[in-house]
Amino acid sequence: MIVIKEVSKMKIIGTEQEIEWVKGALLNRCKDCPYIEPCNRIASEEQEKHGKVMHSCFEYLGEAIEFIIQ
Repeated sequence: MIVIKEVSKMKIIGTEQEIEWVKGALLNRCKDCPYIEPCNRIASEEQEKHGKVMHSCFEYLGEAIEFIIQ
């Protein structure tokens, strides 16, 4: 098992169809997602500040990962 302590921005390069598949795969696997800690932290902060979570997992990943369609 790989444990990532600090997550940096990543790039995923592929066709539009491949990019959509990767997004779906990441969204459905929060358990092993390398972004789980910062995503949960931001969700908790939003819950405290706004009374609800403002950004979905999909939106967070869109900001954290640069998707390049070729």
